[in-house]
Amino acid sequence: MRLSITVSMRRIALHILLLLLSCLVIRADVLLPVPSGQYAVSHTTVKLVDESRADPFDPNYGKRAVMISLFYPVSRNDCQQTCPINYMPPTTAAILDAGLAQYDIPNGTFESFKLQVCCMVSEGGTKDVNKSPVVLFSPGLGFTRLAYNVYAQTLASAGYAVATIDHTYESMVVEYPDGSFTPGLNLSMDQPDLERYISIRVDDARFVLSQLGTDSIVKELVPDIRCAFNISQAAFYGHSAGGATAVAALQSDERFVGGVDLDGALFNINSDINQPVLLFGTPIHNSTNTPSWDHFKGWEKELVLSNARHITYGDMPLLIKQSGIPITDTLRSMIGTLDGARAFEVITTYIQAFMDFVLKGKNSSLFDGPSTEYPEMEVPTRE
Repeated sequence: MRLSITVSMRRIALHILLLLLSCLVIRADVLLPVPSGQYAVSHTTVKLVDESRADPFDPNYGKRAVMISLFYPVSRNDCQQTCPINYMPPTTAAILDAGLAQYDIPNGTFESFKLQVCCMVSEGGTKDVNKSPVVLFSPGLGFTRLAYNVYAQTLASAGYAVATIDHTYESMVVEYPDGSFTPGLNLSMDQPDLERYISIRVDDARFVLSQLGTDSIVKELVPDIRCAFNISQAAFYGHSAGGATAVAALQSDERFVGGVDLDGALFNINSDINQPVLLFGTPIHNSTNTPSWDHFKGWEKELVLSNARHITYGDMPLLIKQSGIPITDTLRSMIGTLDGARAFEVITTYIQAFMDFVLKGKNSSLFDGPSTEYPEMEVPTRE
């Protein structure tokens, strides 16, 4: 949330966006690798409307609505076909291209990426998907949930149902299946306003979790599923403001049994938190300059990824590695100097280990101290 790129992306006027859409550079498709987890992964998106809340950002006082993506595991034996799908839809891709052009990312880059997902499942192959533990994800302020798709797909391949959330009017743009979209607002970054945004995000997450426990909603999302997910125990991870949201949600909803904060400053932490929390930082942002991290009274670990930057925590470094885009000094200043594929492997390994711990009761030696297998991940000594 400290990144200037998210603020600049908000200021892209709609007429510039339309110009971009009419002048997109056509680039060769870049097929992103299929996750190597135990399960194949299917994918769907849906717009969810909270009839109990007015949208605090909507000038027309409409009901609060959010877009989510759901990545869910299916047995590899039941996956009959894998298909490429757009990593993100065209309007979102154009806005992200424009916002990141200052970092030497060519126009057309994000439209070129393709996820590979299970698009045909054998009869009965999804009936037990509801047994998958639920994990929510919230993105950085002004960013899009779609820029973390590979993280979510990778976690889903380990057996989790992962729902990623766009926070409408706050995300750079929220694009709907019919091609319509809601552009982000140029929001204030003052401390009181940031605290209000986190509260709205927490409400969004609680609503999404409840929807995933509703039979009628889930049966529309997952064909042939027996019933809704068990939402009595779920985990929550997020990047930047999304990480702050994940941690703040632990205070207000006991259904969240653990949270992961990927390099996010903390807001609205006004009471002690007893659920497990995993905190990731960078050499320039960690507990030494964030005293509010002392509010965690239960299981808590702090990790610092060497040679990382704020945007290291997300798909971006891996996408750049896969695309073959030359890494200039300007681009390196955004994503860090750690190899993109390696950064992705290290971070997602630790996220999965945490989810296995809080949702499956599996302990991991990764949290016992420095790892010889992942020496890039440092374990700070806290006084």
